[in-house]
Amino acid sequence: MDSAQQTLAEAYYDVLNALPQHWLDRSKTQDPEYAKLSGLFLPGTSASYQSAPQKIMVVGRETRRWDVLRGDDKFQSLEDYICKAMTTQQDHLAKFIRKPRDRGESFFNLLRDLADDHGVQSLAWANLFSFAWNKKSPMRWKHFPTLLEISERLLKVQIEVLRPDIIIFANGVSSAKFRQRYFPHKGEGSVCTELADFCQEGVPRSQLWQFRLHQRIQCFRIQHPSSISASSRAARRFLLGHLRSGGAGG
Repeated sequence: MDSAQQTLAEAYYDVLNALPQHWLDRSKTQDPEYAKLSGLFLPGTSASYQSAPQKIMVVGRETRRWDVLRGDDKFQSLEDYICKAMTTQQDHLAKFIRKPRDRGESFFNLLRDLADDHGVQSLAWANLFSFAWNKKSPMRWKHFPTLLEISERLLKVQIEVLRPDIIIFANGVSSAKFRQRYFPHKGEGSVCTELADFCQEGVPRSQLWQFRLHQRIQCFRIQHPSSISASSRAARRFLLGHLRSGGAGG
């Protein structure tokens, strides 16, 4: 395990050490409260990403299903689970990023477009929520407040360790308030500056806007990449062209 991967794993351990083990070991799958909880989404990293000239993190919403322990796999330890989760995510990303484009619109089509323009090694994949519930958003799950706290801490760890130059928040409107909770853009606790839109270029603010996180990371917010509306598609095309032309300072 290289140094960045090890740093991530250790940071994950610090966040997850207080999480009830049954969230991970599937020992309560017969309990309705936990039966539909997915495995944990934990991004890993690679030496090629660390050496990329420009690092782009794309933050989605959640995976519909994330199986870390499969079949007869047993929970051995938190350290072992973290390692398996990171490997699962890296393998999934490596597999799907190189597949042909999906029909219609999808999250991975956006990643593929970015990979075509900037190289696969430049991309990191993160999620606003680290678990899914019933193969979709966990926002209505009974234990969502705890999940939200864990997810926030994990995402902040990923940003701190992976140090992206650009973050694209592609989690959509329904969960925007949680992104704003993680990273306030108003009041004394604001960590966002240089808020701006592209209205003069014909792109509505509801479809695309930008800000700088911690005065360092250039960020963009778009609708979820599965959105099929003409305005959402146009905003994605505009953002891809903006990044391709070096508009984010790369």
